[in-house]
Amino acid sequence: MVDNKQISIPYVKDRESHNPINMFALSISVILLTITFITFSVRNSKQPNKIFNVYSQPGRWFTLKYYVLRCTLMLRRLKYYFMDKSNFFQPKQLEQLQPLSEHELAFDAVFFHFVSQDGIYYCSGIERRQEGKCSGLIYLVLPEYGVFCNEKMPSTILDADPESLFSMEYFGAEGISFKPLEPMKKWHVSYKGKMKQESNPQNILDVELEGIWYSDYPWILFEVDSPAHVLATSFALEEWSKKYFQKLKETHQSHYEQMGFFSGKLKVNGKYYELDNLDAFRDHSFGHKRDWTIMHRYIYHMFYLKDGTKISVGVISQPCTSSNLMVGYVAHPNKKVDMIDDCDLKLYQHGENGTLPTELCFTVTANHKTYELQVKYLLESIHYKGRAREAKMHERFHKCIVNGVSGRGISEWHYNNKQ
Repeated sequence: MVDNKQISIPYVKDRESHNPINMFALSISVILLTITFITFSVRNSKQPNKIFNVYSQPGRWFTLKYYVLRCTLMLRRLKYYFMDKSNFFQPKQLEQLQPLSEHELAFDAVFFHFVSQDGIYYCSGIERRQEGKCSGLIYLVLPEYGVFCNEKMPSTILDADPESLFSMEYFGAEGISFKPLEPMKKWHVSYKGKMKQESNPQNILDVELEGIWYSDYPWILFEVDSPAHVLATSFALEEWSKKYFQKLKETHQSHYEQMGFFSGKLKVNGKYYELDNLDAFRDHSFGHKRDWTIMHRYIYHMFYLKDGTKISVGVISQPCTSSNLMVGYVAHPNKKVDMIDDCDLKLYQHGENGTLPTELCFTVTANHKTYELQVKYLLESIHYKGRAREAKMHERFHKCIVNGVSGRGISEWHYNNKQ
């Protein structure tokens, strides 16, 4: 699956020409004249073909659509300039298990992971579905063993814990458990069960994980925090119609993320590992429905650098709504978060045919600073989501260098498994 700055409007009493109302009217007039000029300039332009019949390119009316969308988003977000989004989206309510809609594809999903700089990786998630089912997964990477996953993988269809369905106090499925303790601050994370070695599935280990995910970073709600110009660019690329806007409405989902830390204990076949203040991440998504058949591709990366910087960046292609969407942010050690406003990673240039690269380099820009990201994928595993395995996920564990600073991270490459 951003502008939190407050603004003030100057007011000058003694000069009518400096009245903010007049200045605002003049600005609107200039914008309207500019849009009118652009409209006549591009009226006869031709809509270019989509790259690989998937990825839309700037074409007829793009500039006009861009400014209409950007102005609309800015007007809708005016309230967030003056009041924090927590006043409109209550953290306590967001953190709870969400009631599933009546749609057969209704969902409520959480995902957690943590990484150590000496090569321990963990990621796990539960996507609640109808009829007491979940799409659940857990990966554990230990330097001496490689990749481990739960025994049902690559299938992710699990039974929800009956107690979690009854109490609605935690996400639980076949040994995996996530329980909110303090909104946007603290979650209990645990797992107890067997896991198989990716390279040798007959090697089964008993695994127990118990710990706390915690954070004092801001939480990022993409529908509010993503830069207006990024969203406007993405949606202006597409051809508009009544059907298009209906699709936008029916596929909408809420998605928020937060960087943090994890501390706890890991026990593998009787051997204990102390996990102290590891870099960590989590997200929560929910909505009327999640239909994997309409998602073409995405690539997500999480970076955890040795200097304490954490980066999340994703490029997504869901052609019925947006074939080129970029999301992400840079979280600094001082807890300041800058939203990413540009990224040169193009999906169609990397692995479009299903062959994934072992290394990748790209750049992102946030708050006028460019980050050069070099990625080397060390290990990976595959799992599927959807009732009929509509989505194929490559979970990839990597080393990275960002602007000369080394680190580690986790990446997920999604492919539509039915196209």
